[in-house]
Amino acid sequence: MAAFENYPFTPGPRGVPAESYAGRRAAEPLGKVLLPSGDTVYLTTTYEDAAAVLSDPRFIRDLSFPGAPRMYSGFTIAETPGILTSMDPPEHTRLRRLLSGVFTPRQVNSWRPRLRALTNELVDGLPEEFDFLHDFAFPLPVQVICDVMGVPGIDAVRVRAWSDAMLSTSSLSEEDKLTAAMEFYAYMAELIAAHREEPGTGLLASMINARDGEDRLSEEELVRNALGLFLAGHETTGSVLARSILRLLDPRDGYERLAADPGLVPGTVEELLRLEQPGDSPLIRVATEDVELPSGTVSKGEGVIASFAGANLDPSIFTDPLAVDVRRESPHLAFGRGAHYCLGANLARMELQEIFSVLVERLPGLTLAAPAGEVAWTAGSIIVRPVRVPVRKK
Repeated sequence: MAAFENYPFTPGPRGVPAESYAGRRAAEPLGKVLLPSGDTVYLTTTYEDAAAVLSDPRFIRDLSFPGAPRMYSGFTIAETPGILTSMDPPEHTRLRRLLSGVFTPRQVNSWRPRLRALTNELVDGLPEEFDFLHDFAFPLPVQVICDVMGVPGIDAVRVRAWSDAMLSTSSLSEEDKLTAAMEFYAYMAELIAAHREEPGTGLLASMINARDGEDRLSEEELVRNALGLFLAGHETTGSVLARSILRLLDPRDGYERLAADPGLVPGTVEELLRLEQPGDSPLIRVATEDVELPSGTVSKGEGVIASFAGANLDPSIFTDPLAVDVRRESPHLAFGRGAHYCLGANLARMELQEIFSVLVERLPGLTLAAPAGEVAWTAGSIIVRPVRVPVRKK
């Protein structure tokens, strides 16, 4: 077998995407890589190729068929059958339609006052020095997703532990990851049972009604997708927040500009979404027929990964791609494109806008409490983020 570069690539300092993306974009924009499972798939590194793959229904996400390429051998949450990200139409269309009404721009904008109030409450309770990741960036999205789902709260400590285990790529055994997944699943099943007894008005109540009253959702789909929403609802947003605050505070002029002109927050958020993704897209798609992409052909039955990191740093689309340009017209792919465009994109964007607006208003003197170079980053996880971010209020 030919020698292929190992993927995922090891990130650069402070989580910057590996130089391999730029090298491959110049030499082999659509070439094969070797996955930890031992399978090989194509990897896109240009914006045009990634956008084409994400938008083309000839690439499918359901990898439950024998011989389908997998990122990792054994269990991974991203490739679990029955969750939204692993479905194709018409099943995917049915489930997405059921969930998407909660995440419309109008509905999400109506939550802005609530999020601003939650952020202010959390800021009120922060000590002079604190860990931005664990004291702020994770607790806030947890409360937000609880509000969206219509539950009073969750056991955040256990959910964090299960999330870390399920997203691990090397530090835990397959048995440990499966145990975490089964415990999280059982916890969600108990939460749903309790919610059936005392129904609320949030998304979980709607999902339960779709299962019990309308038979549009199986029990397995109900539990798995509720789990997926809680996982995605806090993990990704919290990680982006942690990565973003580190970028804004070192060098600190980025944060100072926002404090001086909060009107720059929306443009800054778009750039942070483009640059500070907590890991590249791990989702494999398989071609159902030969597909011609701008940089080459993916044959029927072959897998391809549409790299968000490669696309979002493509200099043919983004001039000076590593710089934060708040006035950039940014068609980034942080939320994907096509049928699997991120269900919670409107919510995530709104959260980041409101959170940064409150931070620069309430904590204009926020600064790192340790040199950025001393901040440790995750290893052996799908998620690439700081382990902790020590900050002080002024």
